[in-house]
Amino acid sequence: MKKTLLLISILTLAFTVQATGKSQKSSQKRYITAEEVHETVSPAARQKADALYESVRKAYTSGKLTSDGVVDKALYHSVWSPELAARCLQLVSDKNVKAMTELGYLYTYYKTAYMFPGKESEGVRLLETAADKGNKKAMDYLGIYYNRNKNYDKAWKYFKAAGPDNIPFALTVMGEMYEDGKGVKKDRPKAREYFSRATAKGDHRGAEKYGSALSRQWYGDVNMPDAFFWSYIAGELGDDIARSNLRLPIRGERYGDDTQTAFVRNSFILTDAWNDKYGHGITAEPIYQEGFKVGLPQRGLAAEKGDPWSLFYLGSMSYNDEFLNRSDKLIAECYEPLVTDGSLPASAMAVVYERLGDMYRHGRGVKANATKAAEYTRKAASLGSLAAYKIVEQIPD
Repeated sequence: MKKTLLLISILTLAFTVQATGKSQKSSQKRYITAEEVHETVSPAARQKADALYESVRKAYTSGKLTSDGVVDKALYHSVWSPELAARCLQLVSDKNVKAMTELGYLYTYYKTAYMFPGKESEGVRLLETAADKGNKKAMDYLGIYYNRNKNYDKAWKYFKAAGPDNIPFALTVMGEMYEDGKGVKKDRPKAREYFSRATAKGDHRGAEKYGSALSRQWYGDVNMPDAFFWSYIAGELGDDIARSNLRLPIRGERYGDDTQTAFVRNSFILTDAWNDKYGHGITAEPIYQEGFKVGLPQRGLAAEKGDPWSLFYLGSMSYNDEFLNRSDKLIAECYEPLVTDGSLPASAMAVVYERLGDMYRHGRGVKANATKAAEYTRKAASLGSLAAYKIVEQIPD
């Protein structure tokens, strides 16, 4: 990490706060229903989904894929199409507890459940069966489900049964329960602790909550530089609330197909409305004055010492041309060590691999290398990057 701090100093001197991120515009003028979406998915995309399903089915029936392999393929495809993932999981859900768990989650999780009308009860049954067989992830999924349905005592029971190594999103929900005193005694410092644990595992909502908690004294000691730091990272992990708090253009949360689900398209409608009204810089606000400006030199020093999150933070700001001006050299200096280090959670590494793949593809900041570009793009796709997945699988619009 030679000269990183010097580069940051130069960039800071030339720096202008910009809200340069571009939201994907939606042509919809009103909210749409899940039923309407099925009329808008292109025939080519449907054919691609059918072909991907057939490849998994044939590989499984011929013995080339184990039941665990089918689950892995389903989870890989779920970033584009939860419906395709469900079809794959149904092949083995009667005999594989992992498949049972993931299919139950698709049927019960509010961002995907609407795609499977009439399947909620079956989803709960699948999760409870998997939990009875000792699957800890199923217990966390049940905790998430019951919390959303306001059965807080039952939610907490499942979370505690799944612990202490809860999944990232479960830790966030547990923090929210402490935050609001639902199912447990209200304890905001304890909530912050859970948000911190979720953040370390890469949950974007946990990171947004953690950044917010660090700026409020009733959660514990205020730390504005860290509040800004984790809020920006939350946005990079996919949290639009965090980006809106920093007055950055929000991107529209993506789940499933990039443009063809009701959840995503309605999200873009809200995105456009918010950006038109609020998407501007925050130079006069405390989170910038006391957070970003004070914290930047500290993060530069931490990056020089190899701190992974600081490298991710600085590289991402420069990549987005937000708060630091774009410098392909700086981005490469920040992101490349993360590949070697490998300690960041999957959600962060998906971003790193996706962007490095693009840089190697086009020779930006690094020497063009098609082999490395393909390798990194495949890794990004395997870690949940929708953009990388669509490149690898050549998904039609």
